[in-house]
Amino acid sequence: MGIESQDVVAMTDQMMRDMLANRILAARDVPPRIIIDNEYMRNESSSIINTNLLTDRLRVELNRAANGRLIFVGRHYADMVEKERALKRDGAVDGGTIRKTQATAGADYRLGGRVASLDAMDRNTQTRSRYHQVTFEMVDLELGTIVWSGSYEMRKAAQDNVLYR
Repeated sequence: MGIESQDVVAMTDQMMRDMLANRILAARDVPPRIIIDNEYMRNESSSIINTNLLTDRLRVELNRAANGRLIFVGRHYADMVEKERALKRDGAVDGGTIRKTQATAGADYRLGGRVASLDAMDRNTQTRSRYHQVTFEMVDLELGTIVWSGSYEMRKAAQDNVLYR
């Protein structure tokens, strides 16, 4: 009765279309830098959900579909980037083929969200149901304003099998 793979695919596909249609995010002259990771994704539902499935799939599919209209900052790779930058600055390795910068990329927006659920049981039919609501919000990292929101709902129901009680 939890969120299933087809729910993740449908939800992230809809989010991707919604975000790419948002003028604040995808219609700027200079592509915004966005962080989409699991840092601010909360699971407050009664289901065990790996929220990385949501954020990873969304980031990968958006990166593919945005075609340069959005730039993604890999904040979850910050430690890796800093280690390599330190090796380059210390002269332990050469500078690579990409420019040298003063600092790593800052972000304009970051995705946050919450998974919530509501469980119910019909005592007459022994049917259990679970309603999930998954809410995502893109936050402006300077102003703190929400520039995009999306809410996705799904309901699952199952009946206990008398043989397996």
